[in-house]
Amino acid sequence: MWYIHPVLCPVKNILNTPKINPLLRFWRGKRFRSELTGTFQLALPLMLGELSSILMGLAGTVMIGRLGETALAAYGIASVLFVLSMLLIWGGVRMIPTPVAEAHELRDGERVRTLVHAGLWLSVFFMLVASPLLWLGIQYFELLKQDPEVTILAVEYLKIMLYSLPALILFAILVNFADAFSYVRLTMVLSIAGLALDVFLNWIFIFGKFGLPKMGINAIAMNTGITHALLSLVLFVVIWRKKDLRYFRDARTSLHAVWSKTKSFIGYGIPSALQIMVEFAAFGAGTVIIGQISKTEQAAHQIAINLISVTYVTIMGVSTAGMIRVGQALAYKSRVRVWMAGVSAIGLALLIMLLPTVAFLLFPGNIVAWYIQDQAVVSIATTLLFFAGLFQIADATQATSMSMLRSLNDVLWPSVISFVAFWLIGLPIGYWLAVHQGWNAQGIWVGYLIALLIQASWFLSRFFRLVARV
Repeated sequence: MWYIHPVLCPVKNILNTPKINPLLRFWRGKRFRSELTGTFQLALPLMLGELSSILMGLAGTVMIGRLGETALAAYGIASVLFVLSMLLIWGGVRMIPTPVAEAHELRDGERVRTLVHAGLWLSVFFMLVASPLLWLGIQYFELLKQDPEVTILAVEYLKIMLYSLPALILFAILVNFADAFSYVRLTMVLSIAGLALDVFLNWIFIFGKFGLPKMGINAIAMNTGITHALLSLVLFVVIWRKKDLRYFRDARTSLHAVWSKTKSFIGYGIPSALQIMVEFAAFGAGTVIIGQISKTEQAAHQIAINLISVTYVTIMGVSTAGMIRVGQALAYKSRVRVWMAGVSAIGLALLIMLLPTVAFLLFPGNIVAWYIQDQAVVSIATTLLFFAGLFQIADATQATSMSMLRSLNDVLWPSVISFVAFWLIGLPIGYWLAVHQGWNAQGIWVGYLIALLIQASWFLSRFFRLVARV
C-alpha cells in the first residue's frame, strides 16, 4: 500500500479536520468579539444611567407603598396617563442618537450643529404637544372609573406634573445628544447624582421630615421637575464647554437646514412614537381594566410593572448603544458593520436579561416583599412577577431589535406590528381571561406575554431583512 505524507495530501488533511459549527465560529471570531466588547463598553454606562432614572420611580413606589394601597394605586394610574402624554417625546428623541453619532464620527461640524439646533426646536414642539395631552387627561380622568379616593390623589399628582414637563423634555433631548457624542460616563454620573437627589427630596417631602409638609405622592411630581431642571442645566454647560466639540460650535448652519432637520425628526418621530404609544397604551389599558376589578389587584399590578420597568430601561441602555454603533457604521456605508452592531446589541441584551429572568422565576415573593406588607397584594404581585419572568427574553429581543429598526429609519411597519400583536391578539385574549374567565390581573399578563412573543419574532426577522438592503 502506498504511503502518502499528510503534508502532501491536502484532501486528507481537510477530511481529517474537525468541523466547526458556523455559529460557534462566528461567536469565537475576533471581529464579533471586538464589536460585542465595544457595544458593552458603550452600553454599561448607558445602562447604569437608565437604571438610575428608573430607580427614581422604583424608590418612589417603595416609599408610596408605605402609605397604603390607595396611594400606590393612585400613583400607578397617574403614571400611566403621564407616560401616554410623553410617548411622542420618547419616540422623537430615540431618532436622535443614530444621525448625530454618524455626523460626529465624520466630524461634520455643519451637520452636527444643524442637528443640535433641530433638537432644541424639537423640545419646544414636544412641549406644545405634551402639555395639552396631559391637561386633557386631568380634565377627563373620571372617565377611567377608578376608585374615588384614587381619583382625587391621581388628579392632584398630575396637576403638579404639568409644571415638571419642560425640565423632563429638555433633559431627554440633551442626554440623547450627549450619548451620541459618546459622553456616556457623563450622563451616567449625572443620572446617579440625580437619583440620589431625587430620593433624598422624596424622603423629606413624602413623609414630611424636618417639620416640612407631608405631601404624599405629590412630592414625587414636584421633585421630578426640580431634579431634572438641575440635571439639564449641568448637562448643557458641560457639553457646551467640551473642547473636542469645538468643531461644531465653530461651524455654521442655516435656518432652512435646521427647519428641514426638525421636520425630519418630527416626521420619523411621530411613527416611532406611535409604536411606543401602541405598546404603552396596551399596558395602560390593562392597568385601567385591572383598576376596575379592584384596587388590590391594581396595587399588585403596579408593583410588577415597576419591576419590569427596571429591566426594560436597562435593555434600553443596550439599545441606545446599538443605535450609536449603527450610526457609526453608517458613516462608513458598511453593511457588515451595521449587521455586527445590531447582532451584538441584541445578543448582549439577551445575555443581560438572563439575570432578571432567573430572579423573577425563582424569587418573586422575596422581591415583592420589598414593596408592601399587605398579604393580599403580595400574593397577587408574586404571581404577576412570575409571568414577568417568562417574558423577559422576549422583551429584550423586541426592545433591542425595535431600536435597530429605528436606527435604519424603519418606523411605520413596527407600529403596525405592535398594533397587531397587542390590540388584535394579546389584549383581547388578556381581557377575555381577566374578565370572563375570572383570572383578573393574571389574565391581562398572559395577554402581555403573547403580544411580546409575537413582537420579538417579527421585529427580529424584519431587522435582518432590512440590513441585507443597506
